[in-house]
Amino acid sequence: MNTSRKLGLFSFLFFLTFSQVQAQLEAHLIDGDGWAKGDFIEIGINEKGVFGAKTNNKPPNFHDNRESDGNFKFGFIANPLADGWVDYDGDFFTPGVPEEGFTIEISGINYNNNNSDYLFQIPGEVTNVNVVSSDCFEDTAQITWEGNVAGLNIKRYYSVTQDGLFIQMKTIIKNLSDSVKNDVFFMHNVDPDNNITLSGSYETDMSLISQASSATDDVCLVTASQSALGIPQDMDGSHVSFYAKNENIRVSYGGFDNRVASDIWNSTPTHFSTEGSTTNFIDAAISLAINIGDIESNQTVSFTYFYILEEIDESFIPFIVNVFQENPSICNGLDGRIVFSGLDPGESYTINYEDDGVFIPNETFVADVDGNIAIENLDAGTYANINLFYAACNTSINTVFELTDPEAPNYTITKEDVTDCDNIDGEIIIHGLTPYTNYTYQYTYNGELIDEITIEANANGEIIIENLDRGIYSNFVLEQYSCLTASNDIIEITGPPIPLSYPIPEQFYCDEDYDYITTIDLSGADMFIIGPDNPADYDISYHETELDVINNIAVSKTNYSTPGLPSFTLYAKKRDLSNGCYTYIPFTVTINIPPQFELNDDFLCVNSDDTPNTFYELPILSTGLSNTLHTFEWYFEGVLILGESLSDLTVTNYGNYSVNVTNNLTGCFIEKHAVITPSGPPQTLEVNIVSEPFSENHIVEIIAIGHGNYMYGIDESPYQESSIFYNVPNGYHEFHIGDVNGCGIVTVGKTLVDYIKFFTPNNDGFNDLWQIIGVEKLIEPKIYIFDRHGKLLKELNSNSPGWDGTFKGENLPSSDYWFKVLFKDDDNVDREFTSHFTLKR
Repeated sequence: MNTSRKLGLFSFLFFLTFSQVQAQLEAHLIDGDGWAKGDFIEIGINEKGVFGAKTNNKPPNFHDNRESDGNFKFGFIANPLADGWVDYDGDFFTPGVPEEGFTIEISGINYNNNNSDYLFQIPGEVTNVNVVSSDCFEDTAQITWEGNVAGLNIKRYYSVTQDGLFIQMKTIIKNLSDSVKNDVFFMHNVDPDNNITLSGSYETDMSLISQASSATDDVCLVTASQSALGIPQDMDGSHVSFYAKNENIRVSYGGFDNRVASDIWNSTPTHFSTEGSTTNFIDAAISLAINIGDIESNQTVSFTYFYILEEIDESFIPFIVNVFQENPSICNGLDGRIVFSGLDPGESYTINYEDDGVFIPNETFVADVDGNIAIENLDAGTYANINLFYAACNTSINTVFELTDPEAPNYTITKEDVTDCDNIDGEIIIHGLTPYTNYTYQYTYNGELIDEITIEANANGEIIIENLDRGIYSNFVLEQYSCLTASNDIIEITGPPIPLSYPIPEQFYCDEDYDYITTIDLSGADMFIIGPDNPADYDISYHETELDVINNIAVSKTNYSTPGLPSFTLYAKKRDLSNGCYTYIPFTVTINIPPQFELNDDFLCVNSDDTPNTFYELPILSTGLSNTLHTFEWYFEGVLILGESLSDLTVTNYGNYSVNVTNNLTGCFIEKHAVITPSGPPQTLEVNIVSEPFSENHIVEIIAIGHGNYMYGIDESPYQESSIFYNVPNGYHEFHIGDVNGCGIVTVGKTLVDYIKFFTPNNDGFNDLWQIIGVEKLIEPKIYIFDRHGKLLKELNSNSPGWDGTFKGENLPSSDYWFKVLFKDDDNVDREFTSHFTLKR
């Protein structure tokens, strides 16, 4: 332990809203600015966490910062000669546009807080000021700033000692998000301008004295200085340096408004310097950067560096013992800490204290390599009566530490109504949040709870819930760091007027093929949904589902194919052409099938003069349907039959008939047709003996022309379809022509001329005479009978009864006899036929 340190008691005194003076140390929180003062250094920190408090808030005991250009910012001033502030270095960045600030880079995205360019990309505020006084260590005044960006919580502590000429800047970064933050860099940048208010010169001498990981044991030191002016106000010149002892830190000079932390770390721009370089009379910035790497979820990293305001080299070691109060990072969290820094690494310290009045017994801590110990895992509450014991000092700390949970989100809600119904663009804006910080929110929409959503607030500290439709939004709950804030706001999003859709009655259609699949025209429903409105102002479309309505997937209005169901629902959408707003309503479509029946073709029996043959029953066309449930219209040859409105029709004429049947309940109708054909006996008839008289094969052909289809018969034989008869026996026959439908039979007798092949004149009554069969059918016949020697035995004519087998009264013997027939044919041509026959006794 350094024996030069004073032994005695820590006295930690701090106030959040009031100033505290202890000897020459002061700490103030005024209008959001933090002020700290030692015997030889005075600083002002603004709401951005950078140097430059508002000069109009300067506490009474602070000295003039020699501002000349009216920027009204107090950064830091120093009195290295300790001459009672006669020769002191006025504000190091007062003139022009003050360049002083810090940057944090996450995955290549840089967030800057800087006095220049009005940069305030890491939202935060000065949260605390306090004065630490101790008999063991040099007193300090401390300013605490806290901010959040992209899920990282950043605490910055600015401390000055009573007798020191340096500003300690400790930064603690905690990843409060659920994801790893990759490639994190931090940078601090300042244009030193030193005593421009005295020298009139912006230029300084720049030197990069030491870089980390060199022989100087990880010391980083870059300095900017101006020579003495030889006047009482500046007898020693001025100096400002970045100093750190950390292998991951780099320092540099060059450039001005440096904004990319990784560039400073990597010395990417060519004007950044290398170790040991010196450049005189340059108006440039000095910078410090640290490569933090990846920060895991809930991981905390910290580092410390200094502004040194006197001339030093790399052997300088700034000595300061400090205490940092870290509140829990989440509501009801257990990660609060009270940290002691600047202690001897490896030294053991025993601490006891009270937690909300409950005594916590002794616990021993060993200072780490950076000289830090911490009381950890603290929740929100009051921690007091801290006692610290170690080899060189026993201390009772009377300061009360109030650790508090993070503040629950404090926000307001506004809205933007829907402006264009073609693109639902309503918005709810949640204001007053921490920019670039994650929040989880939920709400109800028209009484339905919307799932939780996690989103990062934008640069303005807003969450914008976009693409919202009309409705009532309420029960907002916002969560950050496990802290919840519910809102009683009820937000109604409205917009351009939505058209009124009038109800569409059930629409009926008919399907003639009875499968409920048909093509229908829906345009007839337009008039219903439009109602009294002007049809020219609206577009009407039809959709199968509500989702199709929303996605604007319409069916064909005039040629829609039904889905094969007897009844189904469609959605009619009424869209205002002027603003794109629409409404829609469901309606029912019913597909009726027409009456089911068959109308069969039939026949009508007619006479030869085409009049109905009333001897037969008249045909009846029958639908088989109810006369009370249906309406009938009968047509003959396309002409309505007046007075016939029943389900059956008695036919009195042949021709084309149709009936139009309407279901009285559904109005669904169908037309069916039937053909009544005439049927009856031939109107013209010929029975022709095709073969010659005396033919070996007699053939008879019948030619019948009439309205019927005919069958043909001979004598008592079965009917046949053919009108030709072959091998008809000689003699007389009756030929029958019958209508297949039973509408009459015509009988025609015909005799086929031939001769008897033998006869037996024995007076038994059978074949007693020989004669030409059908001789009466011959024209002018003459018949001559001869014996086998040619002797004429008998001459007959058409009136002769026949030959009895005698000659001159004597019976002739059994034998063959010859005959000859002379006659005229139908063409009056003389014909002759000769043959023989047998007489048997």
